[in-house]
Amino acid sequence: MNRTASVFRMNARDKLSWFYIPWLILGISFAINLVIGYLLSEENGMYTGGIASIYVYMFVMGLIVLAQTFPFALGLGVRRTDYFWGTTATGGAVSALFAVILIALGAMERHLTGGWGVNLHFFHLPYLNDGPIVAQLWVSFALLMHVFFSGFVIASLYRRFGKTGLYVLFAVLLLGGSVGSYLLTYYGKWIAVFGSLFDRSASELAVWLFAIAAAYALASYRLLRRATA
Repeated sequence: MNRTASVFRMNARDKLSWFYIPWLILGISFAINLVIGYLLSEENGMYTGGIASIYVYMFVMGLIVLAQTFPFALGLGVRRTDYFWGTTATGGAVSALFAVILIALGAMERHLTGGWGVNLHFFHLPYLNDGPIVAQLWVSFALLMHVFFSGFVIASLYRRFGKTGLYVLFAVLLLGGSVGSYLLTYYGKWIAVFGSLFDRSASELAVWLFAIAAAYALASYRLLRRATA
């Protein structure tokens, strides 16, 4: 437990990567969209996907955190299991904090500022922000965890098998995606397979995203147990 906490504190010291940079990027995106919203003055409101930048950044953090801290942690005698749980705790804590901030900004945008005075929909978006606050928090948290572990499992695969592992992974994904798309198109099964997704709420889909994130985490754990520094 002490070494797991040490890994958490080690990651937390890098406030620039975990906290400042993602919010700087999101802030710049927000400022640009705010200026555009002011210039366009859309009566029906301006909807933007700029908030996606923070989710993309969490994916990138999942990719780079291993290279930044894994060799250093092992050099200090930290077990791979402790490193995994410490980094998982960091990703979970950051995702929870980010989710709270994003939902708070969304509530401010919708209820207090009237879309920041220009009817801008940046933090509060239809579908993703439907339902009670708890559901919105869950959606944001699950999505952040999903993208983080998507990057983390790729980095773990690279740490275990090197470039060869990545080449095999992307080849399998490309082949599987191509074959799957062809079969779904040939047999006309797109609606049958994916149609039910449109009838589900964002919070329901978030359950699946979180489950996939857990599978990524398990795969990462198994890969790191045999990975070299």
